[in-house]
Amino acid sequence: MSPKERELMHGMANCYHVCHADFDETVEMVGSARGLSAQEVKAILERLKREDGDEYNSLRQQLPNEFPL
Repeated sequence: MSPKERELMHGMANCYHVCHADFDETVEMVGSARGLSAQEVKAILERLKREDGDEYNSLRQQLPNEFPL
């Protein structure tokens, strides 16, 4: 996981913990803050889920189970 990808995952967790928004709203806020579209953020999250098992899973545990990625 690159530093940018790691920061995106931390951003997802931080945004959720502050705003308690649902998945789509969290993706929108994180993408907007990083100059990415929601689709770009989702594509990154999907790829990380497939490729970066342990580190992804560790960061993913900071998000609610109902988040699909």
